Amino acid sequence: MHKQITKNVLEVKNYLKESLKGTLMENLAKTVYHTFKPQEKIDFVINRQDNALTVEILKRILTKESNCIDIGCNTGEFLTPISQIASLGHHYAFEPIPRLANRLRKKFPNIDVREIAVSDAEGEATFWYVVNAPALSSLQQSHWNNHSPDAITEQLTVKTQKLDDILPPDFKVHLIKVDVEGAEMQVFQGGIRTLKTHKPYVIFEEALVNIEDENVRHNVKVYDFLVGECELQIFELKNWLEDLAPLSRDEFLKTHSWNFIAAAK
Repeated sequence: MHKQITKNVLEVKNYLKESLKGTLMENLAKTVYHTFKPQEKIDFVINRQDNALTVEILKRILTKESNCIDIGCNTGEFLTPISQIASLGHHYAFEPIPRLANRLRKKFPNIDVREIAVSDAEGEATFWYVVNAPALSSLQQSHWNNHSPDAITEQLTVKTQKLDDILPPDFKVHLIKVDVEGAEMQVFQGGIRTLKTHKPYVIFEEALVNIEDENVRHNVKVYDFLVGECELQIFELKNWLEDLAPLSRDEFLKTHSWNFIAAAK
């Protein structure tokens, strides 16, 4: 009974937070919240900086006709600039949490919103919805379990599909944004045809949460797949904007950044 009450309170908090997204009250609410949660403010500042860099990248790489894919779009923070910049493009958005998917459909009626988890196989899977931190929800239990040991979770059964099975082979993709909390490899493997054929820009979040070796902060399989298999180059966001060199394999493994852009060589 107590657990259900706690969950209900958290869901009300999530609803209010999502309702404030993109409004004038959002920054005020965050300022008040971080007064009591100073450690979380550090991550928030870094994330806000990376979000600003991402929007700047979108302005550089997209045209009015660009087609974009947002995988793990949560509240759709990047769907707004995507739909504004690439106003004539066809866009897909994937979000497995029913409440968020419904909200996205209402907010972005011209975007093809799918309530599924993009993965490396078609079927069903257990999706771990983190009630007290929805952005950490994932197909990978180890991700939220290590990142937030006090997480309050709910298991959802979600549909999974491969990106290559969803998109027509001749559908030209210009940008794929991926934020799937540890399930990046499943997304990439399920979209290998799209990645190799169209060489889209890929903006993605990736960071190991269970770090046994302080010198290895990222999944080497992600680097080898995108660079070796798909012939892309990986950059830190700021470095790409400044036209600096791509990351070597060793640099990728050691960097403290967790947001990247992959681009054709």
